[in-house]
Amino acid sequence: MHILLVGAELEENLALRYLAASLEKRGHRASFATFDRATDAQAVLEAARRDPPHVVGMSMTFQFRAREFGALATSLRQDGFRGHLTVGGHFPTFAWREVLSTFPAIDSVVRHEGEETLPELCAALAARTPLEDVRGLAFRGAYGVVICNPPRPLIEDLDALPFPKRVGAPQLHLGIPTAFLVGSRGCYGHCTFCCIHAYLKSAGGSVYRVRSPDNVADEMAELRRTRGARMFVFHDDDFFTRDAARDLARVTALRDALRARGVTDIALVVKARPDDVDERVFGVLQEIGLLRVYLGIESGSTQGLKVLGRGVDLAENRRALDWLRSRKLYTCFNMLVFDPESTLRSLRESFRFLRDYADVPMNFCRTEIYVGTPLMTKLAREGRLVGDVFGWNYAIREAQAERAFRVFASAFLDRNFRCDGLMNSTLGLGYHLHLLRTFYPRAASRALADRVRDTTRRVNLDCVERMEAIFDFAASPASEERAAFEDFTARTTAEVERANASLEAEVEEVTREIIDAASARPAPRREASRTAARWGMLSAATLALAPLSACDVKNAPPPPDPLPPPSLNLPPPTDPPPPPMVNDPLPQPTGTPSIVQPPPPDPLPPPMLAPDAAAPDAGKPKTSQPPRRPPPPPDPLPRPMLNDPLPAPTGTAPRPKP
Repeated sequence: MHILLVGAELEENLALRYLAASLEKRGHRASFATFDRATDAQAVLEAARRDPPHVVGMSMTFQFRAREFGALATSLRQDGFRGHLTVGGHFPTFAWREVLSTFPAIDSVVRHEGEETLPELCAALAARTPLEDVRGLAFRGAYGVVICNPPRPLIEDLDALPFPKRVGAPQLHLGIPTAFLVGSRGCYGHCTFCCIHAYLKSAGGSVYRVRSPDNVADEMAELRRTRGARMFVFHDDDFFTRDAARDLARVTALRDALRARGVTDIALVVKARPDDVDERVFGVLQEIGLLRVYLGIESGSTQGLKVLGRGVDLAENRRALDWLRSRKLYTCFNMLVFDPESTLRSLRESFRFLRDYADVPMNFCRTEIYVGTPLMTKLAREGRLVGDVFGWNYAIREAQAERAFRVFASAFLDRNFRCDGLMNSTLGLGYHLHLLRTFYPRAASRALADRVRDTTRRVNLDCVERMEAIFDFAASPASEERAAFEDFTARTTAEVERANASLEAEVEEVTREIIDAASARPAPRREASRTAARWGMLSAATLALAPLSACDVKNAPPPPDPLPPPSLNLPPPTDPPPPPMVNDPLPQPTGTPSIVQPPPPDPLPPPMLAPDAAAPDAGKPKTSQPPRRPPPPPDPLPRPMLNDPLPAPTGTAPRPKP
């Protein structure tokens, strides 16, 4: 069978590439279509027309883009596609019922990991055998009845998986061929805003699984040999285990395996928690070529760390940043400064933290609510969720903090959330500098490094000072008056956007200096093989053509983990809606398919807290009765009392960069 795999490709979509390799291992043919944004829909339709697939599989990972994927599925049907259309990813793993009920064009959901489930689905479709036998699948059966099969346990032996299928030319980061990979799956954390732990628990299996160092080194050596890759970006949920001895043994074995294969001229990017940072472990990683650490700071206040369930304190955050800074490792982070329980006091504490580390590239936003997370369950039980599973919203409990957020959401919308906006461009600026230091060391200079540091400080301190002014206003009686609030929001938004223009020009100028410095070198250092030399010449030739942090251009590195824009459709805070009913984030079926009747197509009724009823007879699907609204939780917390019916901020969508 021919399977067309569709998903975002701002970086290599490893989920789709692993699926493609697993499909082809079983005799199927897999191809790719890029869907980075809604405007890519026509290109996907053309790909399906040009080489008609039997199955279309879509990577619906991001909750805030689920409706775009649903619209694409509808367009494929309208364009004549009559095959099977399935989706997968974290979001539909939890929201399978809502996805299948809302988008009739979608036939099934591959839940959890798909390397076994998707090929098995294709085999069942080819043989016309019942889909009830495919573990890990939710699908629409006869008469529109939605059926959820028992989950498929997580894959324990990651070494048994074929390497991801690589297609097209590699991304070039400052002219350096770059490859993306994972060395592990899972995370030991229990963060309240993250669905990873619930995702793992609902499937069954080990919380954290690793590939052997030899297996990882084999893939890296192959990518170095066949694609000239020298920049390796690890997309593990958490590269580390918080067991320093175990981590040290693993990274030492990886270093030795790479040396045995002659892979010694590379650089690495990893993600880490502050309590992962160990001097011995990171020392070995630096021997391999560690260039960038994306550090999970998440909050600069004690209140925020507690609400987010981080399991670390501010001292740990500071210790990790101080040590990484002392080793001159490029470090960056995001902060979820607003959360449901934020106060002006905790917000001021977070921005004092940011002031202390103004030289470290960062971005900041509100904690958004994702399906399957403990935070979603908490807010649902408190009756504080607004919207639906495709986009939850909430009001911060403290009225002053909520007013500060509303000003921020308008004033900083372009700065923080545009893909190539000021904050993401500044993150890219530091990354470019460290690429220059690593691969073009003779082109790097102390003066250029000082410019990058000073520019980063100016950008970050501008954010801190403007946010402190917002906090001062939110604490004042004037912020409770509609006219004064609207006037302050409009003035602040205009001031921030004027500052954006000036600061973006400075960031772009310094980035251009880095690119020009690299372009002056004939080729990156330590080139070895004939293949690598060919890529080196290509890299040098493309340097002058690569736009600065352009989101649409494959030759420029995308910003690390760009933030989704905040939702601005809150109702007046003094008139909250009745408590919504949401799905239990942990699907219940463990032995037999669970079946629910499809709801009426329009409108979609609210999902329910009650778990699916288990089928009483093994192997015999049973249609459940229509679910009933559960009683409210005992002793619910009081609703947040906000004194002012403030309108939602009037900020516009992030503007495109000219």
